[in-house]
Amino acid sequence: MPLEVDSLLKDRFRILRPLGEGGMGEVYLGEDERGGVAEGRPVAIKSLRNDLTGSDAQLFLRRFREEIEILRRLRAQGIPAFVDAFEEDDRSFLIMEYIEGHSLASLLDRSPNGLRPSMVAEVGIHICRILQHLHSSVPPLIHRDIKPSNIIIRAGDESVFLVDFGLAREFHGEGAARTLVGTVDYCPLEQLQGYPEPRSDLYALGATMFELLTGQIPKPLNIPSLNAVAPQLPVAISEVVDRAVQSHPDARFPNAAAMLKALADCRRVLMHVEAPSLSIYDNPDRAEQIIQNWGREEEGSGLRAERLRQVAQRRKPLVFGLLILMLVWASFYFRNRSHYVSEQNQLIMEALNDGVPGPGWRLETVRGLFPADGLGLGPPDSRWEKPSRAGCTFRTLAPVHPVTSMSFRVRRLKSAPRLLVYSQPWGILMEPRENRYLARLVKIGPGFTLQEGRFEDHPALPPLPFDLGRSLGVQLTVDGTIGQLTVGRNTRRFRTKDGWNSQICGVVLLNAVHRTRCLVEDWQVK
Repeated sequence: MPLEVDSLLKDRFRILRPLGEGGMGEVYLGEDERGGVAEGRPVAIKSLRNDLTGSDAQLFLRRFREEIEILRRLRAQGIPAFVDAFEEDDRSFLIMEYIEGHSLASLLDRSPNGLRPSMVAEVGIHICRILQHLHSSVPPLIHRDIKPSNIIIRAGDESVFLVDFGLAREFHGEGAARTLVGTVDYCPLEQLQGYPEPRSDLYALGATMFELLTGQIPKPLNIPSLNAVAPQLPVAISEVVDRAVQSHPDARFPNAAAMLKALADCRRVLMHVEAPSLSIYDNPDRAEQIIQNWGREEEGSGLRAERLRQVAQRRKPLVFGLLILMLVWASFYFRNRSHYVSEQNQLIMEALNDGVPGPGWRLETVRGLFPADGLGLGPPDSRWEKPSRAGCTFRTLAPVHPVTSMSFRVRRLKSAPRLLVYSQPWGILMEPRENRYLARLVKIGPGFTLQEGRFEDHPALPPLPFDLGRSLGVQLTVDGTIGQLTVGRNTRRFRTKDGWNSQICGVVLLNAVHRTRCLVEDWQVK
């Protein structure tokens, strides 16, 4: 039985209008009148039908409760935030963040010939970051229903969201989930046989990208080569899609991180062959016109693109020779200018430029992160004209979800720089001492000066040592006033008076010398 408009649930959530319905229940647009996470913002209210009986009622109720538990534990950009869940009048309700925008299915309706390749690559990168978060959970989570209608571009800031976790399940190993669910056009064989795994989501993403690029619904279990269907598309994006939709899981990308890297490389190629993408929200009056022009090329552009590709193939030897000469010249040039940019700075920037710490974070600055005396870390490196200090900082412009966890891995070879990885106001400062690194928790004060954290349980938190030359995991978690710092197998627990709600994070190398190697990997902020 549908809910009445303007009715009030739990003396808090008011029904504004229906958004849609299915065999399992209805979804309504609502408003939180009492406060909390969604205060002042619209919410989506998902209601389980109350007229089901027998095995259907038990099955839908179990799936509904599992969706609630999954959303309750997920905190990541690109996933609707959990607000509340309750039962009232013999009905179950799930309240979550409302994402106002356009689904990719609706954009395809307006552009039936397909969307622009650069946009499809960008969407794929965002979904891969979300899948990284899901698949790296403990235990891993599989979405099992990735398709154009479940990907939404938010109208306010064009953030990409993956929605509808009604079929998402935990993955406990091969053969653990014998349930035949999903949309058959986007499902790989192993999922239809009842054995989904994380790489099944990569297949579904590849099938989704196939449809976004061609406007054709993929053939179940028999998706043809994208290059054969649309030879006018760039080879770079065709190769990514063709690998993702391979029948055997071992022939696909091994994980979401590998597919993300391939799409990032593809995006760099597309930036040189496509005009800059227009925003559909730059001018609301032109939104419809711009949406309709997405993916449409000028007449004959396919032949032109193929001709240009053939010319590029013939010129490859000449380009390769010139590249070698430039690299030789650059090696001599930068050797004499090592006091401006040392080798490890370039490695850090390359590692982080496409590896932002989670969905929704954007690169803001590179190098010149702080003034010379802005970190309170002693005198600069006197061997060069300027202190050898470089780094990247990231900022999120999306609605802030309180940061509660920061994790990364650090890999160091040869001489080690001082390294600061932070999500303001908390950070990990790592300093080399003889053959060991000492990692200690610091707090970034006004003017980005570093202070020792003051805790109720430990007046001075002891540094955590670890051997050099190892790839080691570091995790900092602050939940309310309870914190935990883990470096490898060493853990320190503490209680702090200060909370943690950050929109800025970054990596800084300090007093590094030439030929230093230090990389920060798998960096995430949750």
